Order: sequence, then structure tokens, then C-alpha cells
Amino acid sequence: MAAEITSVQNNINANFATIIKNSGIDYRIIMISRHGLVNPDESICITAPLSGNQTCSTAAPITPAQPQNTANFFHYSTEISSYDSLNKIIATYDTPDEFNLAPTGWKTRLRAGAFKTFIEITDDDATDYTGASPQVRADNFDKALLAKDPAQFGTAAKRNYIFHSICGVIENTAGATVPWESTAPIQTMKCTTNGGDSVNSSQTYQYLSRTTGGLRYPICQFTNYDAVFKKVADGVVQGSKVSCDFTLPPAPMGKEFVLSTAQLAYTPGNGVPERIFKQVPDMAACNADSFYISGGHVYLCGTTCADVQADNSAKIEFLLECNLING
Repeated sequence: MAAEITSVQNNINANFATIIKNSGIDYRIIMISRHGLVNPDESICITAPLSGNQTCSTAAPITPAQPQNTANFFHYSTEISSYDSLNKIIATYDTPDEFNLAPTGWKTRLRAGAFKTFIEITDDDATDYTGASPQVRADNFDKALLAKDPAQFGTAAKRNYIFHSICGVIENTAGATVPWESTAPIQTMKCTTNGGDSVNSSQTYQYLSRTTGGLRYPICQFTNYDAVFKKVADGVVQGSKVSCDFTLPPAPMGKEFVLSTAQLAYTPGNGVPERIFKQVPDMAACNADSFYISGGHVYLCGTTCADVQADNSAKIEFLLECNLING
């Protein structure tokens, strides 16, 4: 995996984080992998501007000795074996990393309203999640992740995450850097090109990508990771559109919201003045710059939704009044 890890190090700044940053969206990247040397440890060290590390040594001892995290990047350092990454994702969610930079796990770096994008990079399959077959293992991981924190990852009916796989799958017949879409069937052949030889076709991860609408790329194409990372980054940007419906936030302790006077403030990403969206009783009463509240959810009306989702840098704020709750 040394060549693949090196390619990740070389591309995560220029062809992933930079594209997301330049889009103007608020992003955070969490890396779950051991901080260290590529050779001989098959570990990884990320440099600036994404990380706080100005340089990473290429020979022992590894310097800096531990990750230097930033507001947009957090390296959760832990050993990932060839087959256990799904187990590690669940296990490390609320447990400390080896340097205690995340005493309560990597969950503290997540925002409940943000859509989550997982990118698995492996040349093997997952055998660590309970199940006799790849599909069962993928289903069980999905259930475990959703149960871990529905506010972060959603539900089976409406997932708040997508799972991309850079794995042992064979190259797409349409081209080496053309991804297998989620609608394409599971591929049983592994990649062996570019001097690489994956262990297998990573079917568990393929099933996860298909279930969540993710993409699948061959890990053997490490010399083309620039194209792969650009494609995934573009997908993150496109997937960051403001949702047209969201759950009402909880009121402060001892208070209750006055929903009848609620408004939404929409700040366009192009610098023009904000627009105030007015509340209407229901969907039938929808018109321009309006929304309605039903069953604990806020819904943007049709044209309002279209305007907001066409703006990748849109920001929506809920304007609410509060009343004290008499005890």
C-alpha cells in the first residue's frame, strides 16, 4: 500500500481539500489512520495547508511525533489493518485516539446538519463486521452506523452519508478513472494494473457504495488519484447544497419557541443582501420566498428551494422568538 498512501498524501491537499475550500463551503476532513511513516510502517502524515504539519519526515523517527490538527482537518491516529476499517469507524467514534487529541472520539468534529462523505481506501475486503457475506457485512455496518448517531448519519429511509470506495475493484470498461456508479452491479474481478495487485475486489465496500449512492474506483490506479480526488471533491461540493427541509432545532432549556413568528434569513453566496423568507400555513399556501412548518420540520417552498439549492454557498438562519416556560 506504500504507493497508494504516497499518492493520497500528494493529492489530498491539491486535488481534494483545495477544491472544497475554493467552493466556499464550510468543510471538515477527518482521517482515521495511523500517523507515521509510509515506509516501512504503511502509515500516513499529512502536511500544510490542510494539516498544521509544515513537513513530514521520510525516515525514522517520524516528525512531527503526532498529528498537528487544524480547524478543517483532524487526524484520528489509530492502526487500520487490511480488513478491519469498518469496525474501527464504529469503535473510534466515541473513544480516544492514541495521542488523546480526541478524548471522546472523532464524533466531536462532526456537525449534525452537515452531510457526511466517507472515502474508503483499501486493497482488501472487510471481514470484521458480523456477517457471512459481503452484502450482509455491508448491511450490518450501515445499521450500526445509523444506530450510533441518527442525528449525524440519518436513517435507513433518509441517510445523511455517502460511502465512496477506492478499492480492489477492477477498472471500469469505460476508462481507468471512470468510476463505477452506484447503479452498476457488484464487480467480482479485482484490479491488477499499473503494477498493482489488489487482494480481492473489495465487495463489502462495493455494496456500501451501492447502498449509499457512492462511487467505486480501482485502487490500482494510484498514479491517477488526482482525477479520482477531483471527482469526489466535486461530488462533495455538489452534495453540500442546503437542504429544503430540516428538523426544528431544540429550544433553550426553560424556554419554548414562538413558531407563529418564525422567519428564515437567506444569505446568498454572491454577496447580495440577505432575503427574509416568510412563513405560510402549509404547502398549498406556498409562494415566492416562503416556507412552512409541519410535524416538527421546516420545509422551503418549491421556488424558494430551487433558488437556495442553486447557490452552493447559501446560508440559512432560523429566526425565532422564545418564551419562558412557567414552572
